[in-house]
Amino acid sequence: MEKNRFFDRLAEGKLTRRELNRSLAAMGLGMATTFSFSRPASAAAGSDLKSYTWAGYDIPDIMQDYVKKYGSPPTFTLFGGTEEAFQKLQSGFTTDIAHPCVEDIARWSKLKMIKELDTAKLKHWNDIWPELLALPGANMDGKRYILPFDWGNGSLLYRTDKVEPQEMSWNLAWDERYKGKISMYNATPTVSVAGLALGINPYEFSEEEGRKIKDYLMKQRSLVRFYWDAPSDYQQAMASGEILIAYAWNDGLAAMKKQGIPVEYMTPKEGILSWTCGLVHMANATVPDEQVYDLLDAMSSPESGKYLIEQYGYGHCNKKSFEISDQKIVADLGFASPSAVFQHSVFETEVSPEMEQRRNKIFEDVKAG
Repeated sequence: MEKNRFFDRLAEGKLTRRELNRSLAAMGLGMATTFSFSRPASAAAGSDLKSYTWAGYDIPDIMQDYVKKYGSPPTFTLFGGTEEAFQKLQSGFTTDIAHPCVEDIARWSKLKMIKELDTAKLKHWNDIWPELLALPGANMDGKRYILPFDWGNGSLLYRTDKVEPQEMSWNLAWDERYKGKISMYNATPTVSVAGLALGINPYEFSEEEGRKIKDYLMKQRSLVRFYWDAPSDYQQAMASGEILIAYAWNDGLAAMKKQGIPVEYMTPKEGILSWTCGLVHMANATVPDEQVYDLLDAMSSPESGKYLIEQYGYGHCNKKSFEISDQKIVADLGFASPSAVFQHSVFETEVSPEMEQRRNKIFEDVKAG
């Protein structure tokens, strides 16, 4: 994305978190953001706390109770991906709070980068979805290092007025009836889709299984009209009828329904791709624990979740968030029954550098033909 166009879209509010993350990483940008608010003279400054987080999460709306108490949000530094964050932290960068994903926790905790959480100090702990707390990484042999915060899905979105799936399966993306009417994500989740369609673990597979995945993606390549980088690419094409099937996130479902386009967001029989990220207390944090836990409480509150659901289209850790959010938006995002979504989810798991390299090579080879 051209730099000027990037900032134009950022200013217009037309970038999703992932578009922003992807663009920041590609441009090699690091951001530190501070806000100015009035605060009680006796209170610690909110900006004393340093938060290392995803682009788009540097806003007071998702931590309102913290801002009310301390007068300002934390000082933010932004990253475009958790591997980038890990490498920067390993090189000596210090922060009080970070926002990795559950699949990162085994490595981060093994290297003693993060502190175990005292869940008794977390105001909303008992309202967190138990399915998220049971995930590998969220539960490390009974120890808790991460407070799950946000979550979401990746699946197939299709036009119900023009597509007739033979079954609810990822294999719809290989249906030759829709040749030239399919769009897939221009990234390795497309490799995950092929793995699931073939019954192969997409995060840990042998060389032979890798060849099967590659062959299946090569078969799909002739059916795909384009691989999308920004969600707006497939959304515009689906609205016009140029494509009928696309890999999409939850916000794509909401965007299409808002335009009155008849669509369905599939729950594939092989499992829907899901992710969850959260908040960790860094081992070298310098602010008092009370201030850290105040931020954790603010971000895990129902009000924070309401904003995340309604404005970003992501799921939130707190069950009560879904009760107080606009129910039409909740339904349009596919979140009417989060427990049912979790039951059919294949969550991202820790992937070795070698496996990630293999996944990347498969996808690049497929695109190259």
